[in-house]
Amino acid sequence: MKQHVNFGIIMLFASVLISCAAPVATPMDPATLTPPPDRTLTPSPEGADFTATPRPPIPSITATAYVTPTPPPPLDTIGTPGFDWEGPAIIYNGLQLSNCDGSQKKVIPIEVFIWPWNPDYSPEAGRIVSTADTALWTLDVGTGIQRMLSVNASLNQYIESPVITSDGTKIVYSLVHGFGEGDIQQLWTINADGSENELVINNTGQYITDPGPFRLIPFAWSLDNSRIYMVTTTDSEASPVGMYVADVIAGTIEKALTPQVTLWDVSFSPDRTMIAYRTFRWVPVENSMPEIRPPFTLQVTDLTSGATRILQESDTFEYHYPVWSEGGNQIAYTVQSYQLGGAVGLFSIDLATGSITRWVPGSEGRQLRPWLWLSDDRLVYTEDATLYTIKKDGTDMHEIDSATSIVIGILNH
Repeated sequence: MKQHVNFGIIMLFASVLISCAAPVATPMDPATLTPPPDRTLTPSPEGADFTATPRPPIPSITATAYVTPTPPPPLDTIGTPGFDWEGPAIIYNGLQLSNCDGSQKKVIPIEVFIWPWNPDYSPEAGRIVSTADTALWTLDVGTGIQRMLSVNASLNQYIESPVITSDGTKIVYSLVHGFGEGDIQQLWTINADGSENELVINNTGQYITDPGPFRLIPFAWSLDNSRIYMVTTTDSEASPVGMYVADVIAGTIEKALTPQVTLWDVSFSPDRTMIAYRTFRWVPVENSMPEIRPPFTLQVTDLTSGATRILQESDTFEYHYPVWSEGGNQIAYTVQSYQLGGAVGLFSIDLATGSITRWVPGSEGRQLRPWLWLSDDRLVYTEDATLYTIKKDGTDMHEIDSATSIVIGILNH
């Protein structure tokens, strides 16, 4: 089995368009899908080790001929044609814009193609960061200006998982020296204008406390830009658990206060202090790949204390793609039938009251995914290969476009 574990916002949609009936905003069947009794999980000595100390530094590296590189050269700037755009816009399919009802669309003009499957985006700055070949690229959506940071591919170096701060001023990336278990990965930061490209941590692998052929990649910045949340990923069959956090000033990494489970479909709250995610149980199968089994949960964890709350729990329904609202008081998610595999519907839960609202009904064979909140009562979502916006009461639904890749974010200026 080859399982690629990836926690970024990555999804490839089917090319077949399936039209839907008008959604009805009705509660889930309380007999089967009401929230479980309010349960708060706190760390215990018998549970996850929330204070694990880092392993000592690796004394020597023999897997590759490793040389610490000098900082890459300054960024090259490419001025691309600008364009006029009024009001907010949804950025989707890599580099396309649409207003919220689909009546206005435009393709972002660029000189160099940015790989659209794994970008990160700053809505405050309107800036996308991604990788192409062996280079890191940024794109200012409003102006079309691109910048490049290249590495020396002849030294077997690759830029992996760039992540931009919420204010769009700083980028973190992993500089990978080969993908073997004994190879070194470094954590670098650079200003979005190409200045102050700095090595933060020389060997991130020495801080991984869980056994397995893992490497650490950036996942999100804290809101004050002082910490970088990281997840373990691997090209093998292993499933990593938990999350790590790097201190930019101290140049160290510690295990974050998350349960010792695989964190699937992770979504950060707007203030970056909490995460929402789904869990399930892996069951080994002889001479075959492991199977997904219940219980299935939708959970939130406070990263400052480790306290974890189960929002939904079921043996028959799976919970996917949690997305926090802008106000941090609601989470949208998809419910899928464990037995049939089709979508039950697109829902949201109020974190204060636990009340559940169904935005879009589901059916066997349909795939629903919420991407982002336009406001506290409007969502951007995809049904199979089509992009829609809809209000919470099921009205004012608009078909935006076909969506063959992912929704990156919203441009507010």
